[in-house]
Amino acid sequence: MTKRASKSTLNYYDENAVEFACQTVSIDMHDLYELFISQLPQRDTQSVLDVGCGSGRDANYFAKQGYEVTAIDASAELIQWAQKHHMSSRISWVHLDFSSIKNQAWENKFTGIWACASLLHVPFLELPCIIESLLETLTDDGVMYLSFKHGEGERVDEERFFCDMDELRWKTIVANIPQVIEYDIWLSSDKRVDCKDAWFNVMIKRENNPIRSSVK
Repeated sequence: MTKRASKSTLNYYDENAVEFACQTVSIDMHDLYELFISQLPQRDTQSVLDVGCGSGRDANYFAKQGYEVTAIDASAELIQWAQKHHMSSRISWVHLDFSSIKNQAWENKFTGIWACASLLHVPFLELPCIIESLLETLTDDGVMYLSFKHGEGERVDEERFFCDMDELRWKTIVANIPQVIEYDIWLSSDKRVDCKDAWFNVMIKRENNPIRSSVK
C-alpha cells in the first residue's frame, strides 16, 4: 500500500469516526467472544490487546469480564470516541499504528490478542512482519484472533485500503512467519444485517508444536 492509500484509509476513519462507531458499537459478537475466551490460557488474570479497537465495543466487553485491556487504534478520533463512551479503569487506550507495536515494551505481556477486522488494512507483504511483532507480545500459551474479508487480492473501497484473505494467501503469510504457530481457519457471515460479506477468520495459538491447520 502506498503512503497515499494508507493516509486515505486513516483519514476516512478520522473524518467518519462518529458515524463508524455508531454503526459498529452494538454489533453482537458474542459467539466470537465465547470462542476466543474458551481458547485463552488458564490464568488468574487475563491481559488482552485489542488491535484496531475502533468504537471500543470489544475492549469494553473484555473489560467487563474482568480482563486488563490495552486498546490501540491508529485513528485518534476513534480512540477519543471510544474512551468517552466506555469508562473503565481496566482499559488503557493508546493511539498507535500497527507498525509501532514492535517498539512497545510488550514482550510476553498479553494472554490474548483480538484483531477483529483491523489487520485487513495492512498490505499483504507487510502482514508477516506485523503478525510476528504481535506474536512477540503474547505469553507462551497465548492466543490471537484475526479476521479479514474473504477474497483473493488487495483493493480500495470507499477511500479505504483492504487486504482480503483466503486459505492460500494465509498459508503464504504463515510461511513467512519465523515463529511456530498452531492455527484454525474458518469462514463466517457478516454480523451486520445489511451486509453480505464473508469473513476469513484465524485463531492462532503460540506453541512449540508443528504448524497445523483445520478448516471449520
